[in-house]
Order: sequence, then structure tokens, then C-alpha cells
Amino acid sequence: MTRPLGTFLINFERDTDRDWNLYGLSPLRQALHSNRWKQPELEQAASEFLWEKYLSNDPLKMYVAFRIWNSYLLAREPRDRNAACDRFMDKMSRLTGVFQNETMSFDRETGKPKQFQAGSLYFKGAPSEDTRLDLWFPDNRRTEECVSAYASLYPLITYYLNRLNDWGLCFRRCKVCGKYFLAKSQRYELCSDKCRKAQALQNKREFDERSRENNYDLLYKNECQNWRNKINRVKNTAGFPADRLEKIQASFSDFKKEALQRKKAVKTGTASPKEFTDWLYQQSNVIVELTEI
Repeated sequence: MTRPLGTFLINFERDTDRDWNLYGLSPLRQALHSNRWKQPELEQAASEFLWEKYLSNDPLKMYVAFRIWNSYLLAREPRDRNAACDRFMDKMSRLTGVFQNETMSFDRETGKPKQFQAGSLYFKGAPSEDTRLDLWFPDNRRTEECVSAYASLYPLITYYLNRLNDWGLCFRRCKVCGKYFLAKSQRYELCSDKCRKAQALQNKREFDERSRENNYDLLYKNECQNWRNKINRVKNTAGFPADRLEKIQASFSDFKKEALQRKKAVKTGTASPKEFTDWLYQQSNVIVELTEI
């Protein structure tokens, strides 16, 4: 099964609640220390958890689930069950322990994967079998590079991060769905055609909204200027009653206050732009009546 590049790390199993240990390993450890009457119930509990992981169709979960069950069956064979159980738990705990750590290690500003060094503390203190990595380069029969590990997943993670770094790829988070993906540079913000279509639709909605807002905002500004022009005209009219001018100016202040409230209602969705523009047209008649000579 071929998956998009980066899927191994991006979809890597996260087990912060230690479910693999609680529901996958612990029942089998108890089964190895129990009599044959109690074993079936404990084996059933673990098998249900492992079978669910296997059916996920995720190669990593499938592999680990298979390894745990196969190793358990082998641990049942020796006469010294206690020693066999200790070996089983030691190996499987090292295999699943990586699920409790952050594997997608990268610079949060640049998205560049962090290179792991073979001389790190983990590799210095780990058994040799836990650091083994088999690598097959492309040849006449094989067109893809292939790596495999058996006892531990850390060598795979290390090799993967180093290769991504060599290829100049960086981790990015999609602004639409929030998923991580690999990109050639930081300018990429969308992970798939589906998200690109969704973003284009959102951009169109925002553009249409701005267009509607600009339209009724322009009408409001034009109407304000209309009021100012008429007020200035009556100011320059000889003999125009001062009390009427004062009333017109007070009406203009009331108009602006109510207009701002109505604009806010349109932005919050409690009123439509058409309702606001209809009201503006009505106010044109108000100022005409107030300034009639």
C-alpha cells in the first residue's frame, strides 16, 4: 500500500493514555501468569483491542498488533513462563513505548524536520537490535527505496526525518482542515484539492460580503454628504430661521447615530443590507422636507 509522503510520521500512533499497555499488553501479561481457566478471558480482552487496531488498515498499527499477538503465542511455549513473560513485556514495551512520545519533530517556525543523530542518548543506551535498520536502494528490479526495522520503530523515525531534511521538505499545517502535510516551501498553506476548493469558496464568500458591505457603506457616505450639502445651502441662505437650522442639525446627528446602529445590525446579521439601503433612501426625503424654503 503506497501512501502520500509523510503519512508515516503525520499519522503516527499517539498513545498518551497508554492504551496499548493497558488493553493490549497487560491482559496478556496476566494471562502468562494465570491458570488455563482464566487465560481465555484475558486473551479475549487483549485480542479485541489488537484486532481493532489491526482492522484500522494503518500499516503501523497492523504491524505492532501482529507482533504483540505473535510474541505472546511464542511466550506461551517455554516451561519457565515467568522468564518468558519478562522477555515478552520487555520487548513489546520497547516497541509500543514510542507511541507515547512526539515523533513528528520539526522547527515550528520553518517547518524543517529536525535531524536525529545516531550518537544521541537513545542510541547509545539502546540494545543493538533496537537500533537495527535494513535499507534497500533502488535497482533494476526495485524502483523505490525501502527501509525496515523489527525490534524498535525509532530507527525508522530517525531515518525518515533525516531523509525529509535531505530532500528540503517542510511540515505545514493546512489552514482549512488543520492537518499536517509535507511541502516544498513555507508558502504552501493547503494540503489537497478538496481544501483548495473549500478555500476558494470561502474567499468568494468573503469577497461577496465585502462587496455588499462596500455598497451599503458607500450609500451611507453619499447620504451623509447629501445632508451636509443641503445644510450648507440653508446656512448660506439669507434669512433662514435659526431655530429651523438648529432642528436640521439635530436631525442630522440623530440620522448618523441611527445609521451606525443599523450598519452594526447588518454586520451582525440581525438586519439585511436591503433593509438598511431602503432606510437610507427614506432619509433623503426627510432632509428635503426639512430644508424646503
